[in-house]
Amino acid sequence: MSERKNYSLIGVLAACVVLNLPYIPYYNPLLADTEVYRYVALVMMKGGVPYRDVFDHKPPLIYLINYTGLFLDGWLQWLINTLLAMVATFLFYRLGRRYRLPYPWLLPLLFNLMLRDFLICETGGMTREYTAVLLLIFFCVMMSENRWRYYVLGIISGLIFFFQQEQALAVIPLFLYAFIRKKEDLPLRGRILESMAGALLVTLPIILYFAWHRALTPFFRDAFGFNFGWYTTTIKSSFGDHLRKAKWILDMGNYEVPFLVAMTLGIGSLAFHSRNKRLIGTSLIVVVLSIIPEFMGGRTPEMNYGYHHYYLPLSASLCILLFSVFVFTEESFLLGWKPQGVFGILVCTSLSYTSLQHITHLTAKKDHTAALLPHLSYLRQHPPGDYQLYQMANTNYVYAFNEFRILAPSRWVYQHAWLLYNDWDRDNTILRSIERDLLQHQTTYIVDCTTDPAGRFLNPGAYAIWHSFLAEHYQQVPLAGDTTGTNLWKRKEVR
Repeated sequence: MSERKNYSLIGVLAACVVLNLPYIPYYNPLLADTEVYRYVALVMMKGGVPYRDVFDHKPPLIYLINYTGLFLDGWLQWLINTLLAMVATFLFYRLGRRYRLPYPWLLPLLFNLMLRDFLICETGGMTREYTAVLLLIFFCVMMSENRWRYYVLGIISGLIFFFQQEQALAVIPLFLYAFIRKKEDLPLRGRILESMAGALLVTLPIILYFAWHRALTPFFRDAFGFNFGWYTTTIKSSFGDHLRKAKWILDMGNYEVPFLVAMTLGIGSLAFHSRNKRLIGTSLIVVVLSIIPEFMGGRTPEMNYGYHHYYLPLSASLCILLFSVFVFTEESFLLGWKPQGVFGILVCTSLSYTSLQHITHLTAKKDHTAALLPHLSYLRQHPPGDYQLYQMANTNYVYAFNEFRILAPSRWVYQHAWLLYNDWDRDNTILRSIERDLLQHQTTYIVDCTTDPAGRFLNPGAYAIWHSFLAEHYQQVPLAGDTTGTNLWKRKEVR
């Protein structure tokens, strides 16, 4: 019997590795966000500091882990990502064994299938991939009897916050549940102090790093001020629009069946006989808070556009909810290996097929659309150095900085704000600073996407200023067969 259990653990860990294989550096798809993370890591390697020397609005840990991706051609970061998923898988499996689930491997398998669902995660290395893994680890530690678990919970909370701030909201209900549990040897004050100590262990080195580099002001301005200002207060969608979009993404990404099964069983268990309705209710709140970013802003009013990765934390929260239901239910139709096996087949089948389709239809990274554009072919024949290339209005093309391992002439390589907010840079101060940087560094090439409707500035004045600058100082490079709406410009003085 023990040998059979070992086989099931080995099997689910092997599944974890296999599901990570499509995201090895050779295949990992290009995506704007991850290219920006890689570029910020490149800036750090060349002596720069995030926020001070390059603008982005994510918390700093995503840049640190991408820094590891600059070694071994990205394999070190892939290995770290895979090991983190394996740790979460192992702890979740062990928790299922401890609570005598008939299939302790089932929910860890579901977690991995959802975590690596390419229709949702889109690429490997997104911030919410890390927060989903850490959320599941948080739950496993919370449910353990380890003496130092509150200290560890504080560490994990700090890590989640500095990967993706709003994802820390999902751990708050679990923290409250842990603090009010009846069977506790440690007094409440001790639990709070240990948790705070763990969180400070993550927070203090980050604060000291930016203080040492005299970058605290840009750190707080970009990683907090921008997010709590522009990203959470500029609402373009109604609550109904958000619900319709959530329905569309869940359906499109094959998350709909696990979501409906978990939520139906979770809500139903509040009325059914259960030994721990408090944990089930807590888990339901965690599910809602894990996708709260969808309801905190309105960056894309279009129903069928983007931000699928906002739903990636459901890979952890739905599994936590199903675990709470399966472990503590007293209803016969949910107890035992037959009903839980049926529900397991129901939630895993479609996701398994999606993974199979993904694994058997991989595209090499070098063959991705963004890597095959005519302007990149031209630049490969005329490789630019540091400060000699700039891209405007399509963050996907930050890929070029990473391919050539060069620095941009301006810190403003992430430019979504011009495409999303009418009032962004109202007086064109930032835009003018970009133009000054280009002239100061005598930048040779500019990849301009503002003529493409998808990359056009919302502010017509900014659009006119930018194109006036291009016409005065640059000339367009004719590229045969280019119908992308992306234009390559070359400095007029360069012959």
